[in-house]
Amino acid sequence: MLPLMSGDFSSIDYGPVPPNLQAMALSLLISQEPPDEKAGRLKAIIASTRDQADPFSTLLAATDGPNVVGAGWGQRLPGQTALIWPPRVIDDRFEELTDRLQEELDIELAAKGVQIAQTLLPNIEDADARRLIRCGYEHAADLLYLVSVVGRERAEDSSGELDFEPFREDQRLRLEGLVERTYVGSLDVPALDGKRDINDVLDGYQQTGEFAPERWLFVRANGKDVGCLLLADHPELQQCELVYMGIVPEARGNGFGADVTAHAQTLARRARRERLVLAVDASNDPAIVAYVEAGFVEWFRRAVLLKSFSSAANLPEA
Repeated sequence: MLPLMSGDFSSIDYGPVPPNLQAMALSLLISQEPPDEKAGRLKAIIASTRDQADPFSTLLAATDGPNVVGAGWGQRLPGQTALIWPPRVIDDRFEELTDRLQEELDIELAAKGVQIAQTLLPNIEDADARRLIRCGYEHAADLLYLVSVVGRERAEDSSGELDFEPFREDQRLRLEGLVERTYVGSLDVPALDGKRDINDVLDGYQQTGEFAPERWLFVRANGKDVGCLLLADHPELQQCELVYMGIVPEARGNGFGADVTAHAQTLARRARRERLVLAVDASNDPAIVAYVEAGFVEWFRRAVLLKSFSSAANLPEA
């Protein structure tokens, strides 16, 4: 358990935010955003949850009577995952509540079947990062976000050695097996290895941006599956996202990765998008070099912190 707080907070209650206070709690969560971005951020949050059932059941508050003095949210996502919005309090007097809020939030997420909770922060020295580490989160990786401006890419389209076959829903098992094979020996976020069921992983990929089966492709060479390319569309941002690309171990070293990347750039251009974006583990030097050679440039970086609730040893104490 976390150490007891030094202040007298005996009057503080913790629990789900009632509907009439949800807007207040969400405003508190984005209180550190630039002032001119807060309204748009709040609208985007509400829009992103519009089609979800009970999206705010894991929006928790610390209340002192009728007053919300702190809030934290584990936004549940497909694939038994959750995105952590680190706790915020109304002022420094209540800073000690944040650890307790995070602990309560983790208990709630585990009770609702979440297996992996994660968040992206500016860097590992961030105050939120230090708090999450105190609460049992691990620094899993640093992600490097790259962008390729459509029309300025350096690579040509595929050399012709590869075929790209669109995914169909009745080929789910084929894709699951293929993606798992591409994970073998991967240098991207190895801390996640074995912590998620492949079906949950694909559910998460499918909920990224706008999904369309024709943007999920089996990569084939000589009549065999050698990899996959999963793209998502973000029309409101005028960009496509390379959600996942992988090559099976036995087919690596043939330049297929460069060909697949070039094909992704071509598809973004055909879709008339301005950018193709992706995230890669900042320690995955071979992939970064390949992307830079294909015309990608650094956009920004984030530290990934995560906590697994998939085993009894990692479940928060009730």
